[in-house]
Amino acid sequence: MKTKLLFLVLITVIWSCKEKSAQTKTEQPPQKIEQEPPKVLSKSMKEIIQFADISITDPTDVKTHLKFKVLDSSGVREEKMEELVSIYKKAKKTKTMDALPLFEIKNTTNCVLIVSEKGYGGNIWGKVLMDKSTMEIVKVEFDHRAESEGYGDGISLSSFENLFSKAKIEWQGNNFGQSQGGKMLVEGRTIIDGISGATVTTTAVIQMMNEGIEKYRPYLETTNKS
Repeated sequence: MKTKLLFLVLITVIWSCKEKSAQTKTEQPPQKIEQEPPKVLSKSMKEIIQFADISITDPTDVKTHLKFKVLDSSGVREEKMEELVSIYKKAKKTKTMDALPLFEIKNTTNCVLIVSEKGYGGNIWGKVLMDKSTMEIVKVEFDHRAESEGYGDGISLSSFENLFSKAKIEWQGNNFGQSQGGKMLVEGRTIIDGISGATVTTTAVIQMMNEGIEKYRPYLETTNKS
């Protein structure tokens, strides 16, 4: 009898241990849910947004305001925002671009084009806001790497940039010409007065605008007809 009683106690203890072990396995500590870090727009993308006069409070709203495309040897295609930003950054370093970025502003006929050229002290570049329906430049914004202080760096002043506004783009001859010290250095439909003491830099800007916009011709001609 004692042996049977001892056996029953032993069975009860073993069963209790198994239940506790099973509970230990099932009662796992709650897993921590890792939250994705908030999306932050790059400095270059912020430059484009500000230039295009777009108000964005949430980085995720970018695609509701802009359509991202590129123009290359195969034509025009949609592309990721990050790819266009990468091309824009490259344009700040070299005038050679294998693909041209296109930042189309939705619900408008406006588009931001990027142009680039070699200046006097380094690379220069520009953002051009174009109305595709009228082929008119709304505004431009120029910048540079190392143009002379007090001279070539004047290309980034609004007084110089405004000279390009409202110019209508055509495809015969130069759209922009350059007058320097009373002399006509470059023939063109819209004559730009060169910056005093910065003839080379001004000429580079004129070349950048004439040749840079010409590269977008396949895109601008197509969208202008549609």
